Amino acid sequence: MAIYMLFDNPADKQNMTFLNGYETAKIRQVYPSQKCNSTKEMLTACKDMIRQSAEGDTIICWYDFMAVLCWWLCKVQFKNRKIIALNILLKDKATAKNKLAKFLYKPMLKSKKVQATVTSKKYGEHLNEMLGIQKQYTLLHDTYHGGYSIEYEGKVNPNTVFCGGRNGRDWELLIRIAQAMPEVTFNCVMPKDKYEEYKENFGKNMVVKSDIPEQEFLEFMCQSQLVVTPLDTEAPAGLIAFYQAAANGKMAITSDTVTTQEYFADGRGALCGKDIEDWKNKIQYYLQNREEADVSAAKFKSFLERECSEEKFRFEWACVSETDTILYEPCIPFYDGQRFWYVLRLLPEIQGSENRCGRVLYQKIQQDLAIFRITLCA
Repeated sequence: MAIYMLFDNPADKQNMTFLNGYETAKIRQVYPSQKCNSTKEMLTACKDMIRQSAEGDTIICWYDFMAVLCWWLCKVQFKNRKIIALNILLKDKATAKNKLAKFLYKPMLKSKKVQATVTSKKYGEHLNEMLGIQKQYTLLHDTYHGGYSIEYEGKVNPNTVFCGGRNGRDWELLIRIAQAMPEVTFNCVMPKDKYEEYKENFGKNMVVKSDIPEQEFLEFMCQSQLVVTPLDTEAPAGLIAFYQAAANGKMAITSDTVTTQEYFADGRGALCGKDIEDWKNKIQYYLQNREEADVSAAKFKSFLERECSEEKFRFEWACVSETDTILYEPCIPFYDGQRFWYVLRLLPEIQGSENRCGRVLYQKIQQDLAIFRITLCA
């Protein structure tokens, strides 16, 4: 049985070299000829993927909606494929688009032929409540790699904050926060459609750009003291911007959601509700207490390097692709961290061993790793 990984953007290939390790080398990466910018283009890529694969094969979808499309195509064509949806991004909004999305996602997630991962355990619980289902998910953080930082030699402007990105930003709330803090400069990068929608509401303390290159985006971020990102969804949003902030030494202040709670606990950032005063107080505090902000940023970066590394992602991904049952990570680890990573380093040395002891040890470690993943789940 073959394992395929389907991407929606050929540009992702440059960041996927870490998947060439022993656990994931057998996964065949499949990229479209160009970025899929529409449902029609995604549908074409999914059709090609199903034609390329065979009965019983596994298709891992980098973009969760492509997993939805693959599952529905298999269903109507009576094809047998195992589908793995990486990091579900379904929002809970009362729009026609989201109602349709829920209609498509719900039967897929209920299917025994589908496994799914989430970036936050609480978001998985939120998904089940939203859809009225009982699904078990694997916790799989997005990877944190070296491509997020830049060499910035310019100055950091005092009393400045940065907000940028596309998915899930609450621009209306950000504008209200900026209006309440005229002494602070808000450096913003937003999509063109949002720029056109809100441009009449921009205050004098807002410097707003639209659809700029990534290098300019990161330089604009580096000019600012803090990264401030109000969100309008419980679903994963803003994670890439948060990773970029950490890589460039910027503390992040964001909305308190079931997803962000996974990342910003224990002083690794600051979380706010909808109250403007809460945002105002925290922004002012960390603008005035630069050392505390730097410590918070360093804690977040350390967390990402430890919990979201390419090595850990690669192993977790291998476990997802090889197991028939997907569960949350255990609340009480079977291994402590040091022993766990020792076991992982040992695996490639004995995998495929012709020595009987080596084969037995390999099987035992694989069994223990399975126990690690399924024992004591809460």
